[in-house]
Amino acid sequence: MNGLCLKHVLILLLFISALTVSAQTDLLSDLEPTTQNLDSISTKKLKAISSVNLVREIDNVNNELKLIQKKTQIPASIQKIDSTHIAHYQFILQESNTAEEFIKANPNLQKINNLITKWNGYKTTLTGWQTTVNNQQVRNSRFIDDITEKEKVWGLSYQSAVDTNAPEEILTSINTVWEKTKNTKDSILKNNNYYLVLETKLNEQISITEQVMDDLLELKNSDIYDIFHQRHEAIWNTSFKGATKKPNESDDVESIKNNITNTYSYLKGKTGVILFYFIFISLIALFIKRLKSGYLKFSFKEKSKTHRKAKHIILYKSTICIIFLALLVSKSMFSNTPRLFIDITTLLILICAVPLIRPYMHKKFKDIIFYVILFFILNATKSYVWFSSALYRIYTFFEACLVIFMLYKYTSPYLETRNMALDNFGKLLVRLTPVLYVLCIVSIVSNIFGYTNLTDISLKISTQSGISITFFYSLLMVFNGISLGIINRHYGVKQSYLPADRWSIEKTTLKVTRVIIGIIWTLYFLNILDILSPMLEVIQDTITEPYQLGSLTFTLEGILGFIFTLIITYTITKIISFLINDGDGVLRLLKLPKGIPTAISLVIRYFIMAFGVVLALGALGIDLSKFNLMAGALGLGIGFGLQTVISNFVSGLILVFERPILPGDTVEVNSLLGTVNRIGVRSSSISTFDGAEVVVPNNNLISNDLINWTLSNNIKRIEILIGTSYDSDPNRVLEILTEIANDYQFTLKDPAPKALFSEFGDSSLNFRLLYWVHYEIGLQSKSDISISIYNRFKAEGIEIPFPQRDLNVRNIPENLNFKSFQNEFKAPTTEEPLNKNLEKPFIEPVKTDVDSDDSNNSSSTDEDTK
Repeated sequence: MNGLCLKHVLILLLFISALTVSAQTDLLSDLEPTTQNLDSISTKKLKAISSVNLVREIDNVNNELKLIQKKTQIPASIQKIDSTHIAHYQFILQESNTAEEFIKANPNLQKINNLITKWNGYKTTLTGWQTTVNNQQVRNSRFIDDITEKEKVWGLSYQSAVDTNAPEEILTSINTVWEKTKNTKDSILKNNNYYLVLETKLNEQISITEQVMDDLLELKNSDIYDIFHQRHEAIWNTSFKGATKKPNESDDVESIKNNITNTYSYLKGKTGVILFYFIFISLIALFIKRLKSGYLKFSFKEKSKTHRKAKHIILYKSTICIIFLALLVSKSMFSNTPRLFIDITTLLILICAVPLIRPYMHKKFKDIIFYVILFFILNATKSYVWFSSALYRIYTFFEACLVIFMLYKYTSPYLETRNMALDNFGKLLVRLTPVLYVLCIVSIVSNIFGYTNLTDISLKISTQSGISITFFYSLLMVFNGISLGIINRHYGVKQSYLPADRWSIEKTTLKVTRVIIGIIWTLYFLNILDILSPMLEVIQDTITEPYQLGSLTFTLEGILGFIFTLIITYTITKIISFLINDGDGVLRLLKLPKGIPTAISLVIRYFIMAFGVVLALGALGIDLSKFNLMAGALGLGIGFGLQTVISNFVSGLILVFERPILPGDTVEVNSLLGTVNRIGVRSSSISTFDGAEVVVPNNNLISNDLINWTLSNNIKRIEILIGTSYDSDPNRVLEILTEIANDYQFTLKDPAPKALFSEFGDSSLNFRLLYWVHYEIGLQSKSDISISIYNRFKAEGIEIPFPQRDLNVRNIPENLNFKSFQNEFKAPTTEEPLNKNLEKPFIEPVKTDVDSDDSNNSSSTDEDTK
């Protein structure tokens, strides 16, 4: 871990040091503006074009002006905005008047929220138009700077041509170009003025939408809609004959007719988005089908119920998954759509959730999902039907009673239901049943006494909780299937991997998925209850409050942005490392040479890491230009103080890009033999065949002699040395050795095995057997073939001799009496214990009188012995 942190710190310091050069150049140019030898960063002095290049430059500038004129023309999108903004202004005024009538009609809180969403869509559309116009204006401003420079240059060129008495044709050409630059500049300025006027008109409409939204928010936050405000009289004092004032049918903001018209108009103007949507959905469909083929092709161990559900979702419900994801994408891609479009999409998503989660529910609760869909339809009906206050109270009373009936039907008797064998999530939902009972009772009682705001909020919690849980639980199951499918396909194509690593990644992925879906569900549910916006305002006010520590000023928003950016950067680099860090990743379809995916992964990861660090520092509010001198000094200190570390860092880059060794290679360096597990920027990890994990600095791998047994291929030549007695036939021995090597199942046929006679040994005829096998089975093959040779020699009667030595004694001392030794030292019997004095030999070797040579001195030794 310390090495990893040091590696990241070094990369950051090197990246900052690289930025120091340009930053210090800017600093020097600011300190010495009058220096004659300025770099190219300084403002260049304009001068006339020389006569030698004049004709060519005239042709070039004409082409450039044509391109600029084409790019600065008013685009069709802005022309469309200009042609529709007047009608849209009238529409906004009409809708504003309708909203005023709506506010006077005493609407319920749900209709207010729907109208706020609708006006927020108007504001988003106008803001998008304004951004389009502003971007074009900024783009033209950049062209103006270039055109102004060209105008000055050609003005100087014309004056220079006049001073040098240039031909009339040249003067005319220069003047024509000069006038064309002036006209182009005037055209751009005219278009910018046009954009400015159009942007002002759009801003006026945005002001109207903001005013209406402020009025609606003020009404929503008024005491009338406080949950403990008695908005209506008690039920016994209510007259069911009167009717609350209602807008005209043609002006009803959520009428079905208006919604259908607005939906058609919206989709008609989104042709490009619809085309992109279908292309994107096609890619999702292909992706799901590929995951399905991965489940069928590669083995997948169902280690838990979650694994089994994830596999079945993709394997047997792939079409439903595609439709579910398509509807989900449409909700995000088609933003600010009419309310009817949103409700229909949500209803279809809930219908798709039925086949996704119903098969895995307990048989007692299988039909509860249909009640969830019914509650959604009842809630959506409130947006399109204008009830009188009395009828609305009856409607909510009926809905609350329906919730109680549903709870009683599926949880009675409660104690038995609570003790059922359910998973943890199911047990949690059953334990929350009393809370729903209480909310429904509160809804009914508050409705009777006229506290209809409390009725709405308690009933909304009771119904929307089931709807949101159904939606997000289906989303969780689909995401689990996709994530485990990606992991299964990733490991399925690998030749070898550790099952523990795969299981760890699967558990982490499932846990992260649950946490993300849980956070999104919490935010969604808080938004339904109208609690999210106030909470975000409080949080925003808190984190944007500046704090001062000495001369340092910071905010919690900057610190959280810094941490969040680093977390996102680290997560992205981990995902990229998982997907394309080896030849079995997503780049395997490109059939790149071995090691190239690792190099690509390294470059992408460290680029993202450096970019993420810069963004994180920017989020923290740190200006990197203030650290120029310090970064330069730090870089100098690194150069002198951390030479070894920098050497290892550079060596790591060489190993990655030159690829002398790759992960999975079997290497031998400094008497160390093992398999390369990882090649890092500072050091590499090698696993020896004894089970040790050795961390080797990269500089050692570059500067020392290194043997890579599996760089270009993984075959190895094995040599077996064998000796036979002098009585054996060497020709027969060679035949036997060759036959045994060829018969072994793992021996390669090319190169073919080869048996060789080596030499005449002291005690044997020596042979060599050479054959080629894959490196992984080298030791096992040597053992198997050696055993086969022994068995075959034994069957053939071929003797494998053991070393023999003849001892020749040249000189024997004259006073040595063998008889006295034989009388004095008797061989001990089995009954008598061995004498301790016999622990040492009783004949001491003569210094130089003993020779092991058995070939040249045999005759002389015999004579001496006699």
